Amino acid sequence: MSKDNPREHLAFLIHDVAKRLRLEFGRRVARYELTPAQARCLAFLSFRPGASLKALAAALEVQSMSVLRVVDELEERKLLRREVDSDDRRALKLFLTKPGENKVERIWSVLDDITREACAGMTAAERRELSSSLMRLSAGMQAFGEDARR
Repeated sequence: MSKDNPREHLAFLIHDVAKRLRLEFGRRVARYELTPAQARCLAFLSFRPGASLKALAAALEVQSMSVLRVVDELEERKLLRREVDSDDRRALKLFLTKPGENKVERIWSVLDDITREACAGMTAAERRELSSSLMRLSAGMQAFGEDARR
């Protein structure tokens, strides 16, 4: 914590890095005719195939109506498909199509490129330590979510 230079405060630095990552990610996925929300949706479904609209909205931190628009657009472009949930016919499950899987490969490539370029001035050991530290920080932040649910 630094009162002399608040821009060196860890919370500010994390926010600044996240903002810059979101902006650069949006700029680069636009090359693949994707919005950041669409790209995040596809990436989420790559590791949660069959997720519901509700689960997707929660993961993207948006309202169900907002995610429905994204899903409609991606389905129209044949990047994902909806299936009726056999356990609850009112619910839908979402799955990537083959073209959707191909887009996901590009999305991960974009993220790899951004990370590699941003970390160019770091050693491999520093990158590993940064990842490890961020995972521990994320684990510590999980308690805040648990407190809010109580």
